[in-house]
Amino acid sequence: MKRLLYLIFFFLFLTSNYAYADFESEVIDLVNAERATQGLHPLTVDDNLATAARDHSEDMGLQGYFSHTSLDGRTVPDRITAAGYSYNTYGENIAGGQPTPEAVIDAWMESSGHRANILNPIFCDIGVGYAYLANSPYRHYWTQDFGRKTGVSACPDITTYTITATAGSGGDISPEGNVSVYQGSNITFTMTPNPGNCVSELRVDGDEKNIATSYVFSNVGSNHTIEVNYVVNQYPPAANAGPPQIVEEGQTVTLDGSQSTDPNDAVVTHEWTQISGPPVVLSDENAIKPTFVAGPITEDTTVVFQLTVYDSGSLSDSDTVDITIKENGIHDLPDDVITFHSTAAKVMGIKPGSGAALVSLYPVDPASDNIGDRNEMPEDMIYGLIDFKIKVNTPGSSATVTIFLPESVPQGYKWYKYSQNRGWYDYSANVAFNSERNQLSLTLVDGATGDDDGERNGIIEDPSGLGVARDDNDGNSSGGGSGGCFIGTMVHSFFVW
Repeated sequence: MKRLLYLIFFFLFLTSNYAYADFESEVIDLVNAERATQGLHPLTVDDNLATAARDHSEDMGLQGYFSHTSLDGRTVPDRITAAGYSYNTYGENIAGGQPTPEAVIDAWMESSGHRANILNPIFCDIGVGYAYLANSPYRHYWTQDFGRKTGVSACPDITTYTITATAGSGGDISPEGNVSVYQGSNITFTMTPNPGNCVSELRVDGDEKNIATSYVFSNVGSNHTIEVNYVVNQYPPAANAGPPQIVEEGQTVTLDGSQSTDPNDAVVTHEWTQISGPPVVLSDENAIKPTFVAGPITEDTTVVFQLTVYDSGSLSDSDTVDITIKENGIHDLPDDVITFHSTAAKVMGIKPGSGAALVSLYPVDPASDNIGDRNEMPEDMIYGLIDFKIKVNTPGSSATVTIFLPESVPQGYKWYKYSQNRGWYDYSANVAFNSERNQLSLTLVDGATGDDDGERNGIIEDPSGLGVARDDNDGNSSGGGSGGCFIGTMVHSFFVW
C-alpha cells in the first residue's frame, strides 16, 4: 500500500511539473511574441533565472504572501544571485490569480510597469516560474525574472538579418540602405514621394507588389530587399462609394469602396466619414469594406457616408453613398437596444456597454454548415447562435454586452461559445443573468477572454448562444472549460538598472 501511494505521489509530482513547464514555456513564447511586434530581439531562457523564478512562485504560494521581498528578507537580486545568475541589470514581474499563460500576459501587458519590463530592450535573458497551490490565497503564482549578465554590453547569440532598402529618384524610403533586423522581429518601411510624384513600382525580393506607401516584413527569418520607384503624379484617383442601400434595423451593413480607381497610380488610403443621419460606428474607418449595424431607430431614416480616397502621391477624390434604414417593427424592448430576429424566429436584443459598439451582427442556425463540430455541440440551442463583433475604444480593453431574451430561460441553460479552432466550450463563468433570467450580460476582453480571433486589435469576435450540456438536460451539468470560482488578481512590478 505504501509503495502504491508513493507511486501515485511520484506520478502526480511528475505530471504537475510537466504542466508547469508547459505553462512557463508558453509565457516565454508570448513574451517574445509581444517583443517581436515592437521589433525587439527575443529573450533567451536562462536556467538560473528560471530556478529563481520557480522558487519565488512556490515560496509565495506555500507561505501565503505576495511580494518581491521574501518573508526571510531576500530581494530580487539576492534570489537571482543565489541561483547563480551574475547580473549587469535585472527586473521582475509577479502576478497571482491568473489561471493561464494568456491571462497573466494580458494582465502584465495592461500595466505600464510590467509592460516596460517585458519590452525592455536592454534585457537578454528570462526565467519564468509558475506554481499552483490549491489552499493558498491566489492559487496560481507567477514570476518572471529578466536580466543581462555581468560584462555583457549587447545580447549575444541573436541572429540578425539584413534588409536592403533602395528608392529611385522622386522620393524616399525609410529606413534606407542596409538595415539590420533581429530574427523574428517585425519592421515597417515607409515610402514617401516628393511633391508632385507618386509610387510607380514596389518590389520585394525582386517580386512586384501592390503599390503602397508602407510595407511590413513580419517575423523576419532571412535577408530581403525592397525597392521603390516614383513617377510624376499626373492624375488623381476616382472615388466610388458604392450604390445606395436599403436595409432593415438590426442588419449588418457593408460599405464598399473597392471600385475606386486611379489611372496612373493606385488608391492607397480609404477614409470613411459619416456626414448625416443618426451616428453609427464603423468597424474600421480606413477599411475598403467597413461594416456597421443599422439601428436602433424609432422611424425610417437615412445615413450618408463620404468616402475619400488618396493615391500614393496624396492626390484625392471623394464620393458619397446613402444607406436607408427601415424600422423593423419590433417594439418590445427599450429604444436604445438593437433588435433582431433569431434563426428560431424569436425577438431578441443586444446592447453594448460604454466604450464599445456593435459593428457586425449575424444570427446563425446551429444546423447550418457554418458549424463544423457537431459532436460536442450543446443540446436545445433555443435561439441559435449570435455571431457578433464588438469594437472597443482601446485595443486590449474589456467590454460588457447585454443580451435581451424573448422569455425567462429555465435553469440549466448556459452560455456556450463556438470557435472554429477551439470548438464548443462553456462560457458561463463570464455571464451574469438578471433575476428574471430574461437578460444576460457577457464580459469579453479584446485579444483574450471571449475574443474568438485572439488578437488585441480593437475588435472582439463572439459567436455564442444558450444551450444545455449534451446528455444532461436536467440542468446539473458542470459544463466544461471555464468553470471555477473567481480568485482575484494582483500584479506588482519591480525594476532597477
